[in-house]
Amino acid sequence: MKAKLIVLLIVLSTSIWMSCNTKISPKEFKSEKESVTVQEASNLLGEGALLIDVREVEELAEQSYDVPSVKNIPLGEIDQRLQEIPRDIQLILACRSGKRSGKAFLILKEKGFVNMANMEGGMNAWSAAGLPTKAGTDSSNVNRTDTLSNSEEKDLEVVSATALATPPLRVNENKKASLNLNRLEVYCFHGTRQCETCINMKANTKSTLDKYFADQLKSGRIVFAIIDVDDSKNAILAERFQATGTALMINNVKAGKDNISDWSNFAFDYANDAEKFIPGLKDMVTAELNK
Repeated sequence: MKAKLIVLLIVLSTSIWMSCNTKISPKEFKSEKESVTVQEASNLLGEGALLIDVREVEELAEQSYDVPSVKNIPLGEIDQRLQEIPRDIQLILACRSGKRSGKAFLILKEKGFVNMANMEGGMNAWSAAGLPTKAGTDSSNVNRTDTLSNSEEKDLEVVSATALATPPLRVNENKKASLNLNRLEVYCFHGTRQCETCINMKANTKSTLDKYFADQLKSGRIVFAIIDVDDSKNAILAERFQATGTALMINNVKAGKDNISDWSNFAFDYANDAEKFIPGLKDMVTAELNK
């Protein structure tokens, strides 16, 4: 009888220990939802939640979330900066469209975080809903960015002579015959500050076009260039594409008429993964050429 009692006590103690160790620590906060709308996110932020913006620094310089508590940790740095992310309050993960923040959510979930929710639609949905934004970012919250060396920048800026000789400008009627009025313009815009994502976007775009569309570049069917929006010489072009920082923009010109599309969401999502970026961009360019 005594032996049975001892065994029972051991079993009970083990069960209690396992139960305690599988529960969330009292110091941790558990989010009620894994995803929230922008309005729900706004309400939570007003109640003390922290917004983790996983966009790149130059994106913040263009448009930032104007909220009480926000921290910028680019998606590519999440793994290295886990110690900066609190576990005891509600976290809202956000980016430009909701895709990168969704990836950040999965990374943090794998690391044992349970206090976060992904904001659906990102900055696109936030600004469309009329929620507060601001231009620029607090320098105390700016992360280290990488810049191109002179040799790297020079190498990337080399585009086809045809591309440079066929600028996307309004054409005099008497000279239309000398220009390809049905062309696909592909522009990588960037500012003075450049991060790894920006650098990879430019390099992978150039690699894709050089590898799969060399003939179209040579003939002028495709026009490609890398544009510094901070250079006054590019002011008109940047304004035409409404580019204020890092962006991948295309213009499928038909009979001299603009058809501009913003491919920046794709670029930011896959720029750091060449195996996805290059075939994805190839398919997108091919589709545009076939229109």
